[in-house]
Amino acid sequence: MSKTKSKIPKRLDGKKKVLALTSQLENDISTYCRDKGIESESELIRQAIAKYIYGEYTEETFKLSELKEIRESISQIRDMISVLFSYQHLTHLNTLAYHPELDDEFKETAYASATNRLDKFYSSFQDRLGSDPAFFERLLHRFVSGTLNG
Repeated sequence: MSKTKSKIPKRLDGKKKVLALTSQLENDISTYCRDKGIESESELIRQAIAKYIYGEYTEETFKLSELKEIRESISQIRDMISVLFSYQHLTHLNTLAYHPELDDEFKETAYASATNRLDKFYSSFQDRLGSDPAFFERLLHRFVSGTLNG
């Protein structure tokens, strides 16, 4: 009778390595394999080495996924800015369409009144922003850390 070889390729086809283990480590490995359903100590060691060596690649994958999230956030911000610009444009068009140009005799007075109202509006806007300390803390942190520079 001749011996037939298995048609299933071996997973561990590399050179064998000799590794001395303490009895405590052997017990820990056996318990871990049994608890996690790993079929052999060799498989556990192979998985551990692969995880250790290829762990650096998962860090790069993590960085790439973070960059992808940042890119998506920037895209959303661009869309928001586009919507705000479109809204501002339509608001300005509406103002021009429904408020005809003034006669020359009223322009100077109207301009002075508009400047005064704009100053009041801007002051109110500053007060409103000033009542949001979290906003200013974030802004200050970004300014001090230099992240406002791009």
